[in-house]
Parts: sequence; C-alpha cells; structure tokens
Amino acid sequence: MPSSMLTMSVDKTQNVPIIVGNTSAFNISIKNISTTQRLYNLGLALTLPDGMVLSTATFNQTSTTSNLDNSTTYLWVNLKDLAPMELSFKFSITVKCNTKFKNGTTIPFGYTFSDINLGCQADTMPRGIYDINNEVIKQSLLMTYTTIRFSGTITTAEKVLKGAGTSASLNDYTQVATATCKFTNNSLSYSLVNITIILDDGIRYLGNLSASGTDASKLTSPTARIISKNGKLYTELYFGNINLSINSSTTLIFSYAVWNQYNNNTGGFIAHGTVLNMSINMASADPLIISSSYSSTSFSAMDLIITSSLNKPIVDVQNNVNYAYVYKVGQYYNIENILVHYFLPDGIYYISSSVTPTSVVDSHTLQGYYLTYNFPLATQNSSKSVTIVTKVDSYYRYKFNSQTMNLPVVASDTFLADADITGALIPILNQVSDSSNVRCSIGIGEITKSFIKGYYKDGTQKRISSLAPGDIAEYKLTYNASSLKAIQKEVYIDDFFPLSAGPIDNLSYEYSGVEPLSSPKLISPHGVDFYYGDISGLSSSTINFKVPVTLLGSSSENENLMKLKGLNTYGYAYSSRAQVNFNIGTPNLTLTKSIAGTNKNAIKANEIYTYTITISNSNNLGTETDAFDFTLNDTLSNWFNIDLNSIKVSGSGSYNAPIVQGTNISVYINNLSPGSYITLTYKVTISSVLASGVSITTTATNTNPYSQVYNPLSTNFQYSGLNKSASVTVASLPIKFTITNYNDTFMVGSPITYVVTVTVPQGTIAYGFYLKTTLPTDGQIYLGPSYKNGANIAPVVSSNVITFPIESTLDARLEALTITYIFTCKIINANKSLNDITSLQITTLQCWYQKIHEGSFTILSKSFAIIINHPNLVMNLSATDKTTSTVYNETANINTNAIMQFKLIFQNNSAISLVNGTIEIPISNNFLFSSIDASVLCNATYNSSSKKIVITISALASALSGYVTFTLLPKADLKAGTTINTQATAVSYYNNISPTKLYSGEKSNVLSCILPPGVSLNPNPLYALDQSTSFIVTPPGGIAEILTYFKNTGGGYDDFTLTIQKVAISYTLYIDDIKIADIFKNTLYSADLPLMSSLAPGTSKIIKIVAVIPSSQALGVRYDFTVTVKSKTSPYPEKTVLNIDPY
Repeated sequence: MPSSMLTMSVDKTQNVPIIVGNTSAFNISIKNISTTQRLYNLGLALTLPDGMVLSTATFNQTSTTSNLDNSTTYLWVNLKDLAPMELSFKFSITVKCNTKFKNGTTIPFGYTFSDINLGCQADTMPRGIYDINNEVIKQSLLMTYTTIRFSGTITTAEKVLKGAGTSASLNDYTQVATATCKFTNNSLSYSLVNITIILDDGIRYLGNLSASGTDASKLTSPTARIISKNGKLYTELYFGNINLSINSSTTLIFSYAVWNQYNNNTGGFIAHGTVLNMSINMASADPLIISSSYSSTSFSAMDLIITSSLNKPIVDVQNNVNYAYVYKVGQYYNIENILVHYFLPDGIYYISSSVTPTSVVDSHTLQGYYLTYNFPLATQNSSKSVTIVTKVDSYYRYKFNSQTMNLPVVASDTFLADADITGALIPILNQVSDSSNVRCSIGIGEITKSFIKGYYKDGTQKRISSLAPGDIAEYKLTYNASSLKAIQKEVYIDDFFPLSAGPIDNLSYEYSGVEPLSSPKLISPHGVDFYYGDISGLSSSTINFKVPVTLLGSSSENENLMKLKGLNTYGYAYSSRAQVNFNIGTPNLTLTKSIAGTNKNAIKANEIYTYTITISNSNNLGTETDAFDFTLNDTLSNWFNIDLNSIKVSGSGSYNAPIVQGTNISVYINNLSPGSYITLTYKVTISSVLASGVSITTTATNTNPYSQVYNPLSTNFQYSGLNKSASVTVASLPIKFTITNYNDTFMVGSPITYVVTVTVPQGTIAYGFYLKTTLPTDGQIYLGPSYKNGANIAPVVSSNVITFPIESTLDARLEALTITYIFTCKIINANKSLNDITSLQITTLQCWYQKIHEGSFTILSKSFAIIINHPNLVMNLSATDKTTSTVYNETANINTNAIMQFKLIFQNNSAISLVNGTIEIPISNNFLFSSIDASVLCNATYNSSSKKIVITISALASALSGYVTFTLLPKADLKAGTTINTQATAVSYYNNISPTKLYSGEKSNVLSCILPPGVSLNPNPLYALDQSTSFIVTPPGGIAEILTYFKNTGGGYDDFTLTIQKVAISYTLYIDDIKIADIFKNTLYSADLPLMSSLAPGTSKIIKIVAVIPSSQALGVRYDFTVTVKSKTSPYPEKTVLNIDPY
C-alpha cells in the first residue's frame, strides 16, 4: 500500500532560528489523502541531537529514550485515527536549545543542529501488528536548527478598521489598534542591539507605548521619524544601543491607527481590504559581532468588519446556544444598504433573533437555516450587535441512514456557523464586504486512569506506592459520559502498557456500568483494546484489572497511556488521552561505616576501638522499594582481635543473627523496606605487637538485593548496581626520621657531615631495623668517622652506598625511641651548567625495618638536597671608536680609518673565590693588533702566532671585577659590508680548594664591527632647491650643463651603479670631466662603470650632463634629468637627484 496516502508537512524545517537557552515551536500537519482507506493508530517520533530537548507538545510524550550518540528520541503513541480525506490533524511541538552539550561544553552561536528526525506512522488495520495483513505507513523528514543570540517578533490583529483621523496635526482618530513586539535574548551573554520598527505608509503611529519584562526600562523612548522612500511615507521607531540582559524577555506594546489615504491622509485612497505591513529588525550594535533578527506581520485595512461569537464552544443535544454577530464601521464613510447573511448548519435549530431577520429559510439545498438581515444605513464609527437564539437538535434534519432515518447528533460532531456582510460606501458607493465564522462541537466522554494499589508477588498488599519487578499493580480505567446526552459512536478504549509490565494477554477485568461488546484484544504497541460500539447518552463505565511488573524502567519509559477514540457523524475520528506513570522504583541504599576510639590516626598496642556499620533504605524520594534477601559483609584485620561478646545488630529492618567467619563478619538481611535501617556494631583490641607505620583498612559491602522474597522455584529479579561499599582506615604512626648537615658553604673538595635522627613512635615495635645512605654517584665519597648516639660505629661502604649496623628490635610500646646517626663524607665532583653559580646534589636515606618478626622489609625513603657552589666568570665586551668617541656595546658602524679600543670587564659573581683563570680573545684577520692599554686584577698579552689576547687571573674573590683594554685597527683595504666579530671565552678556572676541578666555557657578548655601504648624491648648490632637487633655466638653443656631486660615504671600498632616467633630448655624460657616453633622447641609461668601481671610503666624483636645448622648443616645456647612484653592497643604499630644466 503506497506511503503517499499519508502526508506530513511542517511550517518550518531548515535553519530554523533558535535562541541559545530558549525555545522555538513548529507546527505539524498530517493528513490521510486516500479516498477509501482509513488509517489507524497515528504515532509520532522526534529525535533531537545533543544540546536540544523537548519543551512542550500538544500532548505529553508517551516515552523518552536516550541514545548512544547523546541524542534523545521522543515517542507519541496512538494519537488518533485518520478517516479518508479527513481534515488535517494538527500537532504543535516546542523544542528548547540548552546552553551546554552533555559533555559540558558551551553551545556556540551560529551552530547548526542537524539530524533532527521527525517521523509519523499509521496502521492500515485497527489493532496494528495483531491484525493480519496490517501495513505500517510511514513518513519522515529532516530538520535543522541554527542557534542565534536574540530575536524580535511583531504581531497585530488580522483586520483593522480605518480611523486615524483627518490630519497628522489633529488627534481626531477614532479606531485605535495595538501591535505587540517581543524581544528575547540568550542565556549566555548580554547583547548590544539596535532595534528598528517600520510601519507601512497608511499606518499612523499614536504612541501610548508600554513595556513589560526584563528590559522594560530600556525600551520606553524610541526615536520616531517619517522616512520617505519611493514616494511613500514610512514610520520608523528606533531604539539604539540597547543592552539586552542575559535570558531576558521583554514585551513592548504601542498604539496605531489606519489612515483613509496614503501620505498622512493626503495621497491616494487606501481601498477596503488593502494589506498593510509592519516589520521589526534587530541588529548587533557591537562591531565585532555579526547577528540580526527580522520579523514582519500584516493586516487588512477595513471600512467594515463583522465578527461572530457564541456563548459556549462545547455543547450537547437539546442545549440552547446563543450565536451573536457584531458589525463595526470605520471613521471615514457612512455605509448604506447593509446586507448580512447568517448560516446555521444542520443540527442547529433556529429559535429567535434580537433583530428580526428579513427572511429565515430552512434550506434543503444548503442543509441549514439561512438568515438574511437588511440594515439601510450605518454611520461612521458605529456598531451593531445581533444575538441569535438556537437549540442543538438530537437528530439531523438533512442527514439520513441507509433506511432514510434521520441520523442522530453524536459526540464530537462540529457545527460551523458562517456570517457575511456587504454594504456601499457613501458617497462613492464602492461595495465593501467581510465574513467570519464560529464553531461549536458536541462534547465527548471523559477518561481517567488511576493507580489503585500495589501487591507483592505473593498477593500481599503493599503499604508503599512504588512498584518493583515481580509486583502486581492494580489500575482503574474510567469512562464518564454521565452528563453527556448525545450518543457516543463507535467508542473504543485503548490501554497501552510500558514494556516493564506484562504479560498482558491473559489479564482479568472487572467491569461496572456500560460494558464492552467483546473481550479486549491486543493492540500494538503493547496494549489492549476495549470495543464499546455506540454508547447512549448519560452513561459511564469502569474497568478494574491487575497487571504484573516484570522489568525496571526509567520514569520516561513507564508512562501508561489510556486513550479514548470514537467516530463522529462524518466518520472523522476523535480521541482523548490520559496518562499515568508506572512508579517502578528501586531501593535507595546507603552504607556507612565509622570508628570510635582514642585516635584512629595514631593507634597503639592494646587500645580498644568500636566499629559501627549502618545500611539504610531511604523513603524521601517516593520511588524507593523493598530490598529483599541480601547480605551485609564487613572485613576484619589480623592487627586486631574482635570481642565476640560486643557484636550487636539493631534497627527496623528484618535480619538474621550475625556470623563471624575468619576475617569476615556478615549479617543476612531478609527485608529492608523504605525508611528502615540496620546497624552492626562491634569492638576490637589492637594487637600487642603493633608495628610502626601500619595502616588498617576494613571495608563493609552488601550484595545486590532482590525485588521480592527469593524463591528458588520461581523467577527472581535481582537489582544491579546496588552493591555499596564503605571503608574506614586506622593507622599507627610511622617511623619518623630527619636528615640535616652541619651548615657550611659547600664546594667541590669540601667535607660534609650528615646528622640523621630516627624516632620509633610510642605504642609500636620495629624489627630488624637498619639505615642505608646512597651518596650522589661520582659526587661524594665516605670519609668517616660515624657515630650512633655518640658511640663510634663502623658502617659497610660499597661504592656510594653506606649501610649501618642492624638493630634487632626497637621496642617503643611504652615510650617513643630516638636514635641519632652522625657521619662525614666529601664532595669530590659536581656538574655545573654554563653561567650557573650553584648546582644540587641529592643524598638518599632509607630506613629498613620489619613489621613482624622475620617478615618482609618495609622501606622508608627520604631525599636530602645539598647546594654546591661554583666559581663563575661573567664577561662584558665593549668598544670605543677613538676617532669619533662613540661607545658601542653590541654593534659598531665603523670605517677603515677607525681606531677601536676594546674593553673586557670580567666578574666573579659566585659566593666563592676563583683562582688560576684564563680568558682568550681571538683577533680577526680583518683587524691589526695595536696595543694592550690597561689591565686590572689580571695580566694580558698578545700572542701574534695564534692571534689571541690571553688574559690570566691569579685570584678573584667573590663579587670582584677586573678589566682589560686593548686597541685594534681595521685593515685599510676592507670592502664595505664587512662584519668583524670579537668575543672573549673563559678557557679555564678553578675554585680555591680543588686544583683538579676545571671550569670553562663561559663567553662574553659578541661585539660586531660593521663597515656599512653609503652613498651621498647632491645637486649643484648654485641651483639646488633642496638636497634632492635642482632648478636651472637654459634658454632655447643654449647649452645646459648639469652637475651632480657623488661621494662614497660607506665604511669600506665599494662599487656603484649609475642610472639616468629617460630624457626627451639627447645629452653627453661626463664623470670628473671624462666623457663616458652620448645618450640619445628617450633612452634609459644604467651602467656599472670602472670609474664608479672599487672606490675607497670618502672618494668623490662629479657627474656632469651636457645637453643642447632645442631652439624651436615651445614655451612651458621642461626636461627632467633624474640621476641615481646605488651601492652594489647589501642593503644596497641609493640616492636620487632630480635636475629640472624648464622653459
């Protein structure tokens, strides 16, 4: 059977905006478009991704399921049946966007939620899978939502009477309407926004603004102005820089009226029924945030409006029903020849009218009463109200069964009354019209489902309302139509059980009142169906039954749905629902364990302590159930002895006597009902040979209970995850030991004396105690002697490990016992990093002892850090160019004529003395050594073969500094761009007590002497306008002689490129009056000339250009001679001179 017979549409599906922390609603429309096939048991399924949840829906969901991908699926079971071509079934769902995903991360703005799956399905047979040949018809679609920061909406009435007055300067308006704006912000952050409301031409803004909600105080004073666009006058209301609060919701209401003409009632006429628009735009006022929201609404501008109403929408047969209609006239026209038609459908009997109709026709063709009213004139701003008195018939007048008998009016029948109105505007006589309708329907029976009581598996009534697997639940279904006179047609009552209940195929039912016509039948999913057929008025029915509980289920999985369904006269199905939760719970067990005694953190031999273990089942959640047949266990320890006479069990639960077996004590619990508890207490005596550092942890546990009294001959449900544990730890104090040394400034070669103090705490014993020390490998050696409590002892030394003699037993049960060890070692080496003045050495101590005689050893370790001092040289190199008196510390720009005097300052920045130090300074081949100028706290010599300055330091105390000055000359033939680096290095030095520990490697800063390239190029000073431009006037036919002066201002020899840009006349080029070339007009000249190569620093050249100015040259012509000289050494400096010869 084709799935196309079932259609589903949604009013919005893709990139639907939703505010973070807020909600968004969508409307579903489902229709059976088959002309013959009825569909049954319509169901809906919605799967929302992580970050979104269901907020509300037309009906509560039947079940909620969490999926492995963190999505959630919501199901609505058996919503209704769908007749062929029945009016679309409407269903609304509101979803919410959380602020965080389930992993705790914040949901960002602009995030798109995809994989939102909406599906519906229906059966082709009434009982679903239980009917042979049933088919399931399905439809589905995918939706996406996009998170936004804020939103604004605007709404108003669908139809508005015109009546804004006669002029914008007058307040003679008579028909005032209101528009409502709602502003909503997200739950994460403030939003700075600009709000613009636009009203169409033809709408007059009246003000009367009122605001309510979170940010009401910020939205009281808009800037209102008229905007002219494309010949129309729009009204703009503007709120600038509004800071919306977090999670804010604000409502703004303002008044308006509608003109009769555009352009403030001065332009073209606004015809009756013209649609006018309003819009609202919100945009972020923060330039770093791009976000906006847009909403619009519209209404019809009317000269005449008719509305319909009735006194009650739900009616019954033989009820009197008062219909009413009101017509209203706008401000601008009187209306004549008003004609009103009012149609009362079949099933409604006309009695009277407050205004006598012109005619009353019970029309066989229209199948109902057709009332006509004539009103000759209605004046401006007037209104007229008419009441029509009717009665609901028990039978239709124009609907018959196959035996031509009148059909009865039955439950859920609907009656639609229509009104229409026409009239002529005075004086223009244009016809205007309007229409409206109103609906009432016959009521339906009410249904309720009630939980009566629960029973244990053996049939005993429970005193608690929560159920457990194995229990039996008693429910009552009630159908009440005792006050409804109308017949109820084709009535079914369906009851759907959660999967946690069952079996449901052989239940016993007790009926009272109207009974079903047949035994209940199974209906999918997991339900039973009671068929009543047609039920006469003023009837009721109850069904009592009991159903077993088989499984646990979450709250959302234990919804028990009762559904009423029936048919009306037109064959359309109606339904109503009642849900009750299967309150299937679990025991809520809590297990605690505590201890009381002198000091659980410092227990001593022969002390007495009391343990208390309590297991309880709470009763404050409303979901707790009994816990049957499980065991409470507690562990014991060999470090204490239990007093069997002290064991006691108390409490309100049911239990057996405690059993002690080995290192375990247990209590079998028969039942722990909600609100009950069991407490086990006992005393222990700590062992008389308690060792130091003993930690005793004992743990109480319980097994998982059963939901019913355990029966080995039956199926039993045992809970999972209810096995609790609680632990308590007591401990004796550990052996304490400390390590110190005789204070000194240690360096390589120093002796070091260690002092180790060991304390065995009171109330404990240590067996086989001895001390072991591990010295830093290749860093320290044992010197001796060694002492224990002042007496000389001889430890065993193996490499860097010192082992002291064993103590057989240290008995501190009466008082604490302290031992002091003293021994001496020597520091023979230590590693030093460059520029460091200290380093660390780690000595490790271990206390070895046995907690029981001849048992395994327990090891206590402690590390002791020793600071080793090292001498260190800090060096700083600077230089002074004696020709300029410029001092340099890093980079010196010099030339070949410089005289560089260097100064090296060295300092011992350590805490100890430095001796026998050597510093070397290699001299570059680009320097010539001149002299050693001075030396302080050192001797300095120059080694011409190695080209090094060697500095020797005999001794340098802590914090002292010395220095050396020396002079170097750059070679005269150096090229520009040459860099000469100089750096000092510490080759060797020592501390003042170890002649074998060599230190080296420290370096000074690098001082770089650079010979930079340089260019100077200047115009002829006789004609110079500035340093880059000259201006010379040569008459036509005259000879122009243009001079440009060049100089190598770099630090060394250099090569240069000469470039002359194109000139409109020919010329001859000279350098130092030596002809170089004749250059044709409009020719770019560029050359690397020998005369411009290998130029020494300070070399100058005169570049001369000779040109004949044409005698026929027109007035106002100029010639530009642009000369550029560029160094060929990086960074390639250049200079350009513009020589202008105008006429």
